[in-house]
Amino acid sequence: MVIFGRKTSVKNKKILLVEDDALLAKALMDLLIREDFDVANANNGLQVYDLASKFQPHLILLDLILPGLDGFEVLRQLKDDDKLKTVPVFIISNLDSISEVKSAKALGAEDYFIKANTDMFKIIKAVKARVK
Repeated sequence: MVIFGRKTSVKNKKILLVEDDALLAKALMDLLIREDFDVANANNGLQVYDLASKFQPHLILLDLILPGLDGFEVLRQLKDDDKLKTVPVFIISNLDSISEVKSAKALGAEDYFIKANTDMFKIIKAVKARVK
């Protein structure tokens, strides 16, 4: 399922949130909308490429453990596409091994947040700093 959360302004920056945990997705969407971002949420990896192509986000928040297609493969697809490869991707995941962080960054992720160790407000602050 794809969920859109929007403010009324057409000048808002767009964030694609890829998160299958409904409670976390809702909390992050609410915070992003409060900060005047337009937000779309995909809850499985198979939706991301098409949604990103249509929505044209300014930044993608990507979980790695997803139904359908894992976040590493989603990241590969995004970075292989000429129109999407410049969109910054921040990983939000509970995968916390050094090899997973290195793999995500090698594939093009700009930042990596471990959900269990990161306050949501830190993620929002990083998004705001990157998408001005």
